[in-house]
Amino acid sequence: MPLIRAAAAFAACLVAATAMADPAPHPDQPLTLVQLTDLALSNNPATKLAWAEIRNGEAGVELARSGYWPQISADYSIDREGIVFSGKALAAETNFGPSVSLSYLLWDFGTRSGATDAAKFTLASAQLSGNQTVQDLILSVEQDYYQALESQALVEADQESVKDASALLDAAQQRRVAGLATIGDVYQAEAALATADLALQQAQGQLAVSRGQLAVAVGYSVDTDLPLAPWAGKVRAQLPAKSVQQLLQDAKDSRPEILASKAQVQSAVSNLEATEGRGWPTLGLTASGQRTRSLIGGQNSTATGYNAGLTLSFPLFTGFADQAANRQAQAAVDTAQASADQLLLTVELEVWQAYQNLITAASSLDTTDTGLKSAQEASDVTNARYKGGLGSILDVLSAQATLANARVQQVQARLNWFAAQTAMGHAVGGLTAPQDNTTELP
Repeated sequence: MPLIRAAAAFAACLVAATAMADPAPHPDQPLTLVQLTDLALSNNPATKLAWAEIRNGEAGVELARSGYWPQISADYSIDREGIVFSGKALAAETNFGPSVSLSYLLWDFGTRSGATDAAKFTLASAQLSGNQTVQDLILSVEQDYYQALESQALVEADQESVKDASALLDAAQQRRVAGLATIGDVYQAEAALATADLALQQAQGQLAVSRGQLAVAVGYSVDTDLPLAPWAGKVRAQLPAKSVQQLLQDAKDSRPEILASKAQVQSAVSNLEATEGRGWPTLGLTASGQRTRSLIGGQNSTATGYNAGLTLSFPLFTGFADQAANRQAQAAVDTAQASADQLLLTVELEVWQAYQNLITAASSLDTTDTGLKSAQEASDVTNARYKGGLGSILDVLSAQATLANARVQQVQARLNWFAAQTAMGHAVGGLTAPQDNTTELP
């Protein structure tokens, strides 16, 4: 079946991911996103849990297939029988020996085949869900990775703001000594420096949180230090070549969770077939053989016996259990189908939102770059005028606030782009990276 073959192919990557755990990272080696993803696939318990679910499904298939095999049992019995007549014990009899029995279901109305198909589709669903687990884990690592980079970039931006505020305070103090500024200018510069220090402290705290989240996503302790490569010097965006309609169709065809929901529907249908088959006749074969030795009054005798027969069983009345089981199985089919339809709408919404966010993020990159360049030039001019005695400290404070805000906006725009890009890839079930390397990372 195509769906089962696709699920088996998806499971191969999960098996490879959980085959061997990587050692702890070396602190002196900056880790790329690819390396972090490999570590997460090897170490995160989510992949091990998904693989355990697949093994459980495989066992379920073997269990369902056991119904096609004969059931054979062997016994060895010993019994002693004595008779007391009118208070007098007569000769006792001892019987012992082995026996073998066989039962084999020859024919039914689809109970075994339905149960086997249901188990196969359940296994396919587990394999596809395992692949979705891998994709969800990759998305989590990507998001935490870019969040950590953003936090680091915000720390660096706030450090620049602290330098600017310190330089302004020095200039204000020098102008006051020269009689060109008042003590109010110094107080305002000190307040600006305190504000910049506070923002830096908050950014450093957020960086620690982001690094902890990334460490947990990779599968290590929250306090593990994962050295990361520095933020890219330049980021250029490129939108997917496909239209949003094509991306929606890709999601329907590729999202493992959608394919898993289809497998769950097929499993419920097969289970319904198996349940309906229980209300029809079955034909079975039974056979047994035994060899018995008897000891009676010192006399030893041996007997060998066997029997074989066919049994046609008609379930006439089961207390309406079969009808109730059929209704329950049909309800399970309806539930699975409704869940699949609901999931499809959810995925379509995810793709649509991710596509719109990607467009917005792409347009914001150039805007924030231009805004930062203009804010930096304005701040340089204002600082020069103030040091030359031609401007007021309020002009400098305003320019520095604008510059600090522009730095933060640029960092946020980069994060939004990378986050939108990863969300887009996850939403469609895997998006090929641009071939011309337009997204530049160290």
